[in-house]
Amino acid sequence: MKKIILLLLLAFNYTLFQCFGQAKVGQPFIDSLLHELPKAKEDTGKVTLLNLISDKYRKINPDEGIKTGKQALILAEKLNWKKGIANSNRLIGVNKFSKADYAGALENWQKSLKLNEELGDKKGISKVLGNIGLVYKNKSDYAKALEYYFKANSIDEELENKDGIAINLGNIGNVYLEQSNYPNALIYYLKALQLFEELKNKDGIARNLGNIGIVYRKQSDYTKALEYYSKALALYLEMGNKNDAGRTLGNMGIIYYMQSNYPKALEYYLKSLKVDQELGNKNGIAANFGRIGDIYHEQKNLPLALEYYLKSKTLDEELGNKSEIAANLSRIGTVYWEIAKGNYKDNNGLGANKSNLLQKAKASIDSAIVLFKEVGDLNNLFSNYKQLSELLTLQEDYIGALSNYKNYTLYKDSVFNIEKDKKITQTAMNFEFDKKEAIAKAEQAKKDAITKQEQIAFIGGLSFMVLLAGMSFRSYRRKRKDNIIITKQKQEVEQKNIEITKSIQYALRIQTAILPPPKIVKLNLENSFVLYKPKDIVAGDFYWMETIDDLVLFAACDCTGHGVPGAMVSVVCYNALNRAVREFGLTKPSKILDKTTEIVKENFSKSEDDIKDGMDISLCAYYPKTKTLQWAGANNPLWLLKNNELIETKANKQPIGKSEGNNPFTNHEYMLNTGDTVYIFSDGFPDQFGGEAGKKFTKKRFRELILSVQSQTIQEQGITLDKFITEYRKEIEQTDDILVMGVKI
Repeated sequence: MKKIILLLLLAFNYTLFQCFGQAKVGQPFIDSLLHELPKAKEDTGKVTLLNLISDKYRKINPDEGIKTGKQALILAEKLNWKKGIANSNRLIGVNKFSKADYAGALENWQKSLKLNEELGDKKGISKVLGNIGLVYKNKSDYAKALEYYFKANSIDEELENKDGIAINLGNIGNVYLEQSNYPNALIYYLKALQLFEELKNKDGIARNLGNIGIVYRKQSDYTKALEYYSKALALYLEMGNKNDAGRTLGNMGIIYYMQSNYPKALEYYLKSLKVDQELGNKNGIAANFGRIGDIYHEQKNLPLALEYYLKSKTLDEELGNKSEIAANLSRIGTVYWEIAKGNYKDNNGLGANKSNLLQKAKASIDSAIVLFKEVGDLNNLFSNYKQLSELLTLQEDYIGALSNYKNYTLYKDSVFNIEKDKKITQTAMNFEFDKKEAIAKAEQAKKDAITKQEQIAFIGGLSFMVLLAGMSFRSYRRKRKDNIIITKQKQEVEQKNIEITKSIQYALRIQTAILPPPKIVKLNLENSFVLYKPKDIVAGDFYWMETIDDLVLFAACDCTGHGVPGAMVSVVCYNALNRAVREFGLTKPSKILDKTTEIVKENFSKSEDDIKDGMDISLCAYYPKTKTLQWAGANNPLWLLKNNELIETKANKQPIGKSEGNNPFTNHEYMLNTGDTVYIFSDGFPDQFGGEAGKKFTKKRFRELILSVQSQTIQEQGITLDKFITEYRKEIEQTDDILVMGVKI
């Protein structure tokens, strides 16, 4: 028994690092430790054994880790063994940290720190300081995190504890990685790696190789990232560290996923999943379920995507991982929503009931938003508000859509301001860092007993550095003051925006009322699609439809401007179109446009200002019984596909509204055959910017795109066009409203 306890004490000394590294993790290893518990006496050896078990639980079952740590704490307190009490508190904190219970972790770590200080245990103090630094890093308080890491490092340097120094250097690298300061992150990871190599500490070497891989991944250098991940994986396998080997396999899968190599990504995710399942690592299993779901989502296999997202959510609910539960709810909502939108083909009946799908999507995204609020994840919060706004628009709940769009913009602004504050905080951090670096160099100069001349030169350099640091700090304070002023101004603007928002809500209600409902479009033009993507909440573009006996009138309209001004012009032009048909009884497209021009000019002539706003339009009059089409256009053409040839009819080069030398519009007539397709559109689609070079798409390329989708049904064409222009733009903002209508005879 004494031999067993001695071995445990040795193992304990090598496993309790604040970086949370270890050689073996998993239920089988824990079971072997639990097997020794009944044999252990009620002494310090049992406290040590319980603490070791608690440490091993932290990655696979933190709840059990807390429970075991508390058992160790009770026994240590009974024995009045302060070192055991300190270690138990630290391990309980470690497990709470694994559950993202940062407040609880800090509470236990502060107790451990106080006891280690009473005992004068500098090594114990250093470990706890490093732990506390982790909390502040995860809370994005990077200045505070560095403060604790520097304190820990100062103690480790005093103790000449190279293991501790290497760990601190790696933790400092982690802070820079969080701030996307990749050059500094790489510097500190390489320093840590060098020390671990000197110590022949394979676990530390592997961990920092993996961290360097992350840096290269973040910089999109996937070749180097895979190189470092592979080195880390080889070491983990050599050590028998399955837990970190599984994590690294998952990271390698992420690289292939980011390269859109989904078969390879799936291969590595499944390998990672297998390891996690062998170890009983629920966190890892849940993460891999979610990643596998992402692959099936990308491959449009929606039933499997949904299955894996639900599996991931169930496990995260067991673990209490709120952030991951929220992420999965968002993913699940997206799957339901995309089926409902018709972006994918029906998969095993998932798209059978659009209304039901939208309700499920809304419920999932609503729940995700609640959880993202709880955990303070603003990035995901604002993106989910945007998604919910679009979903409610699909459900024709325009007031709800606008309300959620407002939340989207507010939280997006908050994220922007937080990022700005981070940059200001980093300036202050750099000041502290430069000062500490200068002091460290001064201490090193004393130790090395440099010559007086060198000392003078060094002090001069030091003074210059301190001067620069002081200037940097003053700049920080000035920026901080400016930021307070900006924040106040932002609040005032937000208050004023309430009234503006009311106006937008009214404009949205009006514009919604003028658009023909999808069911009406479908009823009158069965084989058709309408791709309508306003640049803002309301738009200058609108589509129009009117029926008279067996005649179907339909048009793609593009009014001057977009947003609220464009929407107001669209209402004037919409009413003018309706009057031309309903009041004046016109059915010939050219005559309708002539009368519409007259009415629009009359309305705008009442203003004292010289208003030249108006509308471009492509207007069709279709007689289904005879398959006859009449058409007239103002600036926007008609494209007619006959026998796989796209024929363009150019419009009159004048708008609806005031212009120089208004002439009567020209009427065109066509006899159509089954299989012919009519396309009318605004200039928004070809005018979008994107692609690799960020160039305008152009009308020529739009024509080529239309020709390339002719093997698809007319509804599929609309979906393809929508997906194409979204992917083409990527991160570039939409430049104008988009409207395309297609009708197959």
